[in-house]
Amino acid sequence: MQRPTTPVLAVLALLCAAAGPPPEAERLVPGGQGGFVSDGAGGCWLWASGIRAGAEGLTASWTGPCPDGPAEGEGRGEVRWREDGGERAMIYEGAMRRGRNEGEGRLTITAGKEIRVVQQGIFRDDLFVSGRVELPRAGIVYEGGWSRSHPQGRGRLVLNGRVIEGDWAQGCLRVPQGWFSFTRPARECEGADT
Repeated sequence: MQRPTTPVLAVLALLCAAAGPPPEAERLVPGGQGGFVSDGAGGCWLWASGIRAGAEGLTASWTGPCPDGPAEGEGRGEVRWREDGGERAMIYEGAMRRGRNEGEGRLTITAGKEIRVVQQGIFRDDLFVSGRVELPRAGIVYEGGWSRSHPQGRGRLVLNGRVIEGDWAQGCLRVPQGWFSFTRPARECEGADT
């Protein structure tokens, strides 16, 4: 029997290491830092953030490849948890790079069976940057640019049939009567960033 060569052993060691959990410093902390959640089965890692403190039963799954630990390429990722006695989920379908949403995709956030938010469009480094945001329960649809948590740049908001469009600045739109705000209090619109 021939013994494996050093390069073969190095590759095997790398594959075994990739299937483990993410480094402690890069793991998600509910109520704190965003980080990786491992699927537990195949060693795939998905980036998640915005999960409140007290969340329990955090699980992840990924249907695509994950050659080095983080999810990579096309697939469907799910991060699920329990919060305030109810089931919650973030479901992403599309391209991933280094475990983060990257490129064309669709993110659906649910509470129980209710769809709270759908973001469909372009993602960069896990952040939604442009496309369509829908809040079904509130009857709101926004299409256009997005920055962090706010409409940014040219965009169109439809609120129960009423259309408001223009150049948004951090969730604020200047209208003849003053400011129209979406995603932040109107009193914050008369600030330095608008």
